[in-house]
Amino acid sequence: MVIDNIANYTQYIELHPLFARAFEYLKSTDFSEYQEGKYPIDGNDIFASISDYITKSSGQLEGHREYIDIQYIISGQEKIGVAKFNNQTESIPYSNERDIAFFEGDYETITLKEGMFAIFFPDDLHLPCLKCDEPSAVKKVVVKVRLK
Repeated sequence: MVIDNIANYTQYIELHPLFARAFEYLKSTDFSEYQEGKYPIDGNDIFASISDYITKSSGQLEGHREYIDIQYIISGQEKIGVAKFNNQTESIPYSNERDIAFFEGDYETITLKEGMFAIFFPDDLHLPCLKCDEPSAVKKVVVKVRLK
C-alpha cells in the first residue's frame, strides 16, 4: 500500500509498467466535467471509475486479484480501513466478473483528503468510503490497473 499526495506521483511510476499512464490520466484530467461512471484509459488494462457518494459508518474489507486500485480523492475526505491479506475469512466469495471479494477482520484506518491517493495491491485489503467525523460528500476516482 502507498499513501501520498498526487504532487509526488512520479516516485511511484516505476512500481508497475502501466502506472505512468494511469498517473498521467489522473494529473491531466479535469474531473469537474466528469459524471459518475466508468471511463476507458487503455482498454481493459487501465480504466477509471468515478463516484460521488456520502461517506458511511461501516462496511466490509474488500480485495482484488486482477487489478491494482489507485484511489484518488477529487473532493472531500474519507477514512479507509486497511489490512494486509492474511487468510481472513471471505464473507462474500470472489467474483471473477467484478474482481472483488469481501472479508471479515480487523483493520486500521487511514485518512485521504482532496488531492491524495492510495495504491492498493492484491495483498492490501481495504474498506473505502468511511466517514471521518460526520458523513460527508466525496468525489473519487478509482483507476484500475491490470496486474499483467
